[in-house]
Amino acid sequence: MTPSLSLYFVLLWISCGESQTLSLALTTNTVNMGQSVTFTCNVGAKDDYYVIFLKQIPGNVPQLIIYNHHSYTSPIYGPGVSTERFTSTINGAATEYQFIIKKAEVTDTAHYYCMKWFVNVGFHSD
Repeated sequence: MTPSLSLYFVLLWISCGESQTLSLALTTNTVNMGQSVTFTCNVGAKDDYYVIFLKQIPGNVPQLIIYNHHSYTSPIYGPGVSTERFTSTINGAATEYQFIIKKAEVTDTAHYYCMKWFVNVGFHSD
C-alpha cells in the first residue's frame, strides 16, 4: 500500500470594492507520495491582477509558494520554495492558472489557497 496525502484547497479573494468569482479545482483530494498534483485556479478574465498560490499548514501562517502574471515568462517563487518541485502555468487566454506540485511529499499536506492580488503603485508629488 502506497502512503497517501490529503490535500485541501480554499479559494481566497481579496478585493477593494470589486466583485469577482474565482474557482479553484483539484484533480484529486488524495495523492500518493511521489505523484504530481495540479490545482487549477479559474480567474474568469484576463486582467492586471497577479495570481498567488499559498500553502498553510494548520496552526501556521500561510506561506507564499508561487505567484504569476500573464505577462511573465515564468512564475516567481516564494522564499525557500523548490523550483524543482513546484511550478505554475497559464492557459493562452490567461483565465486559468495551474499550480503543480511534482513528487508530492508528506510536508505537502496542507491547505492551499488561490488569491488574486492587484498591485497599484501610486506616486505622490508635492
